[in-house]
Amino acid sequence: MPLARLSVPAHLAPARIRALADAVHEGLVETCGVPPKDRFQLVSAYAPEMMFIDPTFPDVARTPDASIIEILFLEGRTIDQKQNLFRRIADRAVRAGFSGDDVMIVLTENAPVDWSLGRGLAFGDYHAPVAANPASR
Repeated sequence: MPLARLSVPAHLAPARIRALADAVHEGLVETCGVPPKDRFQLVSAYAPEMMFIDPTFPDVARTPDASIIEILFLEGRTIDQKQNLFRRIADRAVRAGFSGDDVMIVLTENAPVDWSLGRGLAFGDYHAPVAANPASR
């Protein structure tokens, strides 16, 4: 049950932004056992003077298309799953016309009790937690 936030430059065309959002979701489905319909994404577009992104740290060459993807999801993914997720998102973003150096991804994990999907109820009180695909752990 991830929540993805995409911070992108305002000059990107909507089709490229959608392709990046699709790359994130498809990566989560393919590597982390996220159900295909479990898509919650927020996109924020920023003017160049509102994005302070170092163009070369730590050893990359970012362009004005540099974007940041933040994914908040339930704990329990392995290091391999996370590394595969990073690669899958970057590969798909490159196919959509991004430079691999322009895709920064940050993951944050928390527990089911930290989520309410509605009605003011904690996730565990209202829904059974969605287990990650055991084969992918």
